[in-house]
Amino acid sequence: MRVVTARQMAAIDRDTIAAGTPGLVLMQRAGAAIADALRAGGWLAPQGPVLIVCGKGNNGGDGLVIAQRLGETGAPVRVLLLHERDELSPDARASYDALSRQVAVRGAAPAGWAGALRELAADCVLVVDAVFGTGIQPPLRASYAELCRALNDLGLPVVAVDMPSGVSGDDGTADPDAVRADATITVGLPKLGLLLPPGRDYAGELTAVDIGFADDVCARHAPPWHVLALADYQAMLPPRLSDTHKAQVGRLLAVAGSRSYGGAAYLTGLGALRSGIGLLTLAAPVCLETGLRTSLPEAILRPLAQTAAGTLAPLEAAALDDLLARQDAVAVGPGLGDDPDTDRWVCDFAARCDRPLVLDADGLSAFARQGREPEFAGREVVLTPHPGELARLTGLVTTEIAARRCDLAADLAARWRVVLLLKGSPTVIGLPDGRVFFNPSGDDSLARGGTGDILTGVIGGLLAQGASAADAALLGALVHGLAGERAAARCGRRGVLAREIADAVAPVLALLAGEMPLETDNR
Repeated sequence: MRVVTARQMAAIDRDTIAAGTPGLVLMQRAGAAIADALRAGGWLAPQGPVLIVCGKGNNGGDGLVIAQRLGETGAPVRVLLLHERDELSPDARASYDALSRQVAVRGAAPAGWAGALRELAADCVLVVDAVFGTGIQPPLRASYAELCRALNDLGLPVVAVDMPSGVSGDDGTADPDAVRADATITVGLPKLGLLLPPGRDYAGELTAVDIGFADDVCARHAPPWHVLALADYQAMLPPRLSDTHKAQVGRLLAVAGSRSYGGAAYLTGLGALRSGIGLLTLAAPVCLETGLRTSLPEAILRPLAQTAAGTLAPLEAAALDDLLARQDAVAVGPGLGDDPDTDRWVCDFAARCDRPLVLDADGLSAFARQGREPEFAGREVVLTPHPGELARLTGLVTTEIAARRCDLAADLAARWRVVLLLKGSPTVIGLPDGRVFFNPSGDDSLARGGTGDILTGVIGGLLAQGASAADAALLGALVHGLAGERAAARCGRRGVLAREIADAVAPVLALLAGEMPLETDNR
């Protein structure tokens, strides 16, 4: 599904109306679809009223249609209308006039908004925020800020219509008092501000409802930015048969580690093994042999010669070919260190390797330190830089990378003919054809050393199982983020360990594959 800014969505709306669909019809479709989503999502309790807080614009009009639709099904509905009828937008006014007597409407002056909200919500089970939608750029005026503070203080579940009030749909900037929703049901296409921080922290669970915008109109105004549904990710899972053999479900070579960063080799290997591969060969400096044999007995260990600094020593071409023999994919980079001899070897290895490849960390920085443009023999390649690594590769400063994440991911993916996974909040994945995808999972549990090594292992494992570079990056990022969330739910986001996140990869994959019913997922 495409991702748009608030301005781009407004242009799609205008073109749709100009093509013959009245704005009121779009409002009626939106309200009906959101009412259905509230029912389908289990937000409506068997007993207890729903309070809908409506502003004067079209977002408030959507809220009025929601009220009417819920009222028609017998749900007890209350509306707090923040403005007089004559102040409403034309379509919102028409929706107000269409309300039945089953919907109780109360108005209030700005000074009394917060008090009226608390009175009306006293016995409610849900509050629907239909105040602003995309029609706001922070900061909030004082009366609206007071209203949003009161709404956040109610202690009730809150569902936002299109956008939480006080959050920008264009860039995710948020007023400190913006509505903190448990869920956001957005209309048409997801807004960029729901995916970028801090807006994503206010949005809660995100759902998009289709109200009939034509594909060609959306394509005309929307950039090639996308976010995928769960079913899209599930379709990327490499298939497994009950009578499969270990050599049929992927053989991965992981090249990682040094004397200073032995844990990187371990975590890369653990992420790969948890991804479902049949065989892992772990190539690491000989100084790590004893520790890795003990900590990862499932791996085939290939201890290699090392430099005086404890990094991998350069290998001859024949030794490289021997390493690659019978491997389905390769993961290179975590913890390799910064020895110049190792750097040259890594760059040459990447240029020689014709297997699907994921390159991370020191594998990426090797090109920067050698002053070489990334070059690869194979065409199924995933690069997984964080902003600092990408800065070194491109010569840009990290602030510019932060400001141009989507454009850079797409441009560099096309230039280097790779899939470029740029880590961050959110992670974005650029494809060589110019498309960019936002990863919807993950939180600050991933903000610790070693989690990137796990991601490298997971992506490498998916490549070895036959996933394309694009699917391995997209699915790997989702699984990695969900594993972080799952592990943090058990251990806490502050203190969760990287290896606990790696251990959560397997149950996340099982849930995606339907091997573990959601109701038995006790984390």
